[in-house]
Amino acid sequence: MYEVGCGHHRRRVQRRIRYGLGTGLIALVATSTLAVSAAAGPMRTLAPAASAEVDVSIVKLPGTPAAVAGVPFSINVGIGNAGPDNASVRLLIELPEGLTATTGNRLGCPAGAGTLDCGSTEIAAGEQFDDESRLVAARPGSYTIVARLTDLTAADASPTNNTASTTVAVGAAAASPTVVRFAVSPAKPRAGARFTVSFAVVDKAAGVALAPSAVGCGAVAAGAKVRARGSVKGGKATCTFFPPRNAKGKMLRGSIAATAAGKRLRKVFAVRLR
Repeated sequence: MYEVGCGHHRRRVQRRIRYGLGTGLIALVATSTLAVSAAAGPMRTLAPAASAEVDVSIVKLPGTPAAVAGVPFSINVGIGNAGPDNASVRLLIELPEGLTATTGNRLGCPAGAGTLDCGSTEIAAGEQFDDESRLVAARPGSYTIVARLTDLTAADASPTNNTASTTVAVGAAAASPTVVRFAVSPAKPRAGARFTVSFAVVDKAAGVALAPSAVGCGAVAAGAKVRARGSVKGGKATCTFFPPRNAKGKMLRGSIAATAAGKRLRKVFAVRLR
């Protein structure tokens, strides 16, 4: 204790200083508990983040025929959650150019081309499900289809299986030749005058014209064989017939045949000669 002042004004000041060394003490206490004042509101306990092991798969359905251009084929998409918690995910299907989904599926994937947004799906822990989509390729080639999970609402320790892909080899469709534009000209042939019978050939699957070859012709009228000549004219198989004059009023029965894309095609006909 000591005195301070000026003249007759004096006051006593007592100062007590405590140090952590010698006679005094300053106490610094570190703890692992965070003290929150009453003004900060009640203390809250934070729940740990959800954790889920989700995965996606995509495959061409096994045991199905080889994929060919212009003919739909099926792929199977599956998603699952090994847990331990439930999770919500968004499924995307990425189709390369030239590939189109002709149908949707129960996972929410729509028909269409490009990136298909299948929407968000809630997957309970231990749940898995799948469904197929029908795809069609515009042309032959190799197509890689990608399935991807995004917007996962839980932590995933193995995110690598959130993406899957499959590559489908699409071949050229086997030609399916069919006869089109069959015609007899003139429609009412005369005995003693030549007339023609012809047809064109197209690939039924692709809708493109096929070149015929090896044209064969045959006809009978009045019990006698009718002279004929086969050729390809204007891309058509054509038979030219020469019925005799004495066949007037008789029925001429004949046929025309040709080969296209390795298949033998034949049409029969019957006309009454004028």
